[in-house]
Amino acid sequence: MTDVVFQVIDTLRIGGAERMAVDVSNGLAERCWAVHLFATRGLGPLQDDLDAAVTVHDLARRSRWDIEGLRRFRRAVHRDRPAIVHAHGWSSLQFATVGLLGVRRPPPLVFHDHRPAGLDALGFRYRAAAWPLVRAHVAVDRALLDGDLTTRRRLVRAVIPNGIPLERLATKPRYDRGTPVRGVVLANLRPQKDHPLLLHAVDHLRAGGLDLHVDLVGAADDTAYLAVVTDCATELGLAGSFALLGSRDDAGQLLAGYDVGLLSSHTESGPLALIEYLAAGLPFVVTDVGEIPALLPTSLRRWVVPPRDADAFAAKVRELCALRPDERATIGRESQEFARSHLSIERTIDELE
Repeated sequence: MTDVVFQVIDTLRIGGAERMAVDVSNGLAERCWAVHLFATRGLGPLQDDLDAAVTVHDLARRSRWDIEGLRRFRRAVHRDRPAIVHAHGWSSLQFATVGLLGVRRPPPLVFHDHRPAGLDALGFRYRAAAWPLVRAHVAVDRALLDGDLTTRRRLVRAVIPNGIPLERLATKPRYDRGTPVRGVVLANLRPQKDHPLLLHAVDHLRAGGLDLHVDLVGAADDTAYLAVVTDCATELGLAGSFALLGSRDDAGQLLAGYDVGLLSSHTESGPLALIEYLAAGLPFVVTDVGEIPALLPTSLRRWVVPPRDADAFAAKVRELCALRPDERATIGRESQEFARSHLSIERTIDELE
């Protein structure tokens, strides 16, 4: 008999946790799990990336404690009797906990923790949601395991770094530097991504004679933060030096056409963007936040800089752009080898299973 696993996520909009929920669902389905993915608040463009073997449920809850959404989830639990309920993120954990309360012999609940590192320690609501049913705390960044998560039963704690399906990334074919230098930021426009720091770094580079054009690829639905970014660009006179491309379903193909991948976040847990730069063989400069930069070998850690330091970020981009094409190609080869060895979705699913 095939074991059933429920994957629970708020939405299928484009984002790191959402992408992982989809990729994990597809990978488990390929390994003959019967996978049901529950989008508790609604669907989104990532639904199109789901394998046909994954059963999708839109619970369409309109509030934290949407009674009808909880009823639909509980009916599915009684009908399909999952072996595991796998909740991605805090909101999904809270929803799944309430949905399972009172179920006779409830399935063990896995909390897949995607929180950005650097947040406060787990508060009362986290602990209360975890205590009744959580049997495993899976963190994408070891910093997320620093706080105690009290549970009713013995808890499995594990750090499982994010991975991606490497085949969706096109390989960079050439390493001749463009004029202007073409940079890309693969990240939704959210405050923790610290795009203003990136813009100040671009301003420093321009003052030093390096012409860098940056494309921002990601959702821009936080209008207040978008205004902060555009105002910063205007104040620095950089309106012509960056472009907002929005969410793209072909980002994995676009990366091969850039000279450098950039990420200026001050908090992260993954980040998936760096994995995609590595898999594409795209030379990069990123801030030292999250689990993935910490895993890099010394030769690639060279391109990791402290967060919130525009001068250091600009200096490292300038150093990278000064390299010969064959030196940048070496970075690309090392990046791809590391991604294949450590950051595939198959490795992630091996550890989850």
